[in-house]
Amino acid sequence: MLRFIDTTEKEETQKSGYMCEHLLCFYSMTTEKTALLNETFPVFINNDNEADAIFFGLRERYESENSCLSKLSELSLTSVNTVTPVALKKPNITTRSEDFDYHIDVQQFNFSLKGNKYKRLRYTVKQLQKLKYNQKINRRLTPSHLHILSRHMARHDLAVWDFEELISLEAFFREHNHGFMMEAYLGNRLIGFDVVDFFEHNKIMVVPLGIYAEEPRVSDFLMYENLKYAKENGYQWLDVGLTCNDYGIQRFKEKWMAKPKFKIFVQKMQTGKKATS
Repeated sequence: MLRFIDTTEKEETQKSGYMCEHLLCFYSMTTEKTALLNETFPVFINNDNEADAIFFGLRERYESENSCLSKLSELSLTSVNTVTPVALKKPNITTRSEDFDYHIDVQQFNFSLKGNKYKRLRYTVKQLQKLKYNQKINRRLTPSHLHILSRHMARHDLAVWDFEELISLEAFFREHNHGFMMEAYLGNRLIGFDVVDFFEHNKIMVVPLGIYAEEPRVSDFLMYENLKYAKENGYQWLDVGLTCNDYGIQRFKEKWMAKPKFKIFVQKMQTGKKATS
């Protein structure tokens, strides 16, 4: 059964999430409808009747993949992108990408940075201290945010859904009372920010987006600030998201002691139905 949910239920359901694709409130800002399949799996449906189905059970229930796919195929959807922990092997499904969702165990992270495995981080933090960046937490987008955001979008070859997420930020903070931007400043000048949100029941802090000016080590500075905030506020895990199959991003996450916690397969299921105007 597919049941559509409102903002209040999105808020409550997100609290039980445990990997980045469970950010129901943020990701639903770019879609027309948000639903739960079998009371478990989030499904996002856009204006073209294209759906993204997240088959990681929010409430830790096991469901038959055949049953779930069959229910989706009965709907008037033009296509379905599935996000799963295992590859689905069906004639009408093609794999678009494989990736890993990386987490940092905050309670195991050694903030003294002692030991050989923290050698690179000790050097990084020393360099950050020389840069004299400062941190603020904020929920309001200003012209300074839009200045950095527009240049970030111009520099990168972004997919359509990436654009949609970025331009939905102002609406997200206006319509929801959780999440914030962890900001980096050089003096009084904003030089970057991470979008931060939470899965409260599982004590997970999530960083789905980072937007940076072309200043040195802004991403390192914000990662360190996110870790300190997570530690100070009792979070067990810091979910730093996917690698996007980019070795540089993977190395960056691993430098900060992030490890792959979930393997993710993104696949496309053809339904044979056409969009209607």
